Amino acid sequence: MVDEMLHANFHIHTLTLGPRPIPLRMATLLVVARAESAALDWEVVAHTVEREPVANAAHPLAMSCITGADGGGALEFTRYDGDAILVRAVDNALVFRGIGVLNGFDLATLRG
Repeated sequence: MVDEMLHANFHIHTLTLGPRPIPLRMATLLVVARAESAALDWEVVAHTVEREPVANAAHPLAMSCITGADGGGALEFTRYDGDAILVRAVDNALVFRGIGVLNGFDLATLRG
């Protein structure tokens, strides 16, 4: 549990829905820790290349996120995965809300 609200925001490099890769124009992962809850809240907002047929249901998501760059400027990636529910789909935009643990997430990346 935290004393305030902390968050981390990442650009998603690749996203898969179960075994299916989702072609992306742009996507982000937002992770929030709140004082009133021991669980993390997380959400993925994805803008896809084409409209993707995705059911309003729980889905296993896996993503590779840009988490930094090395001394030479090469991007560094971290893999996260967890179950999320599709809460909104409008045109090429998909919004997923995490419904459990976000595997691979390091609490040290949270900021105020």
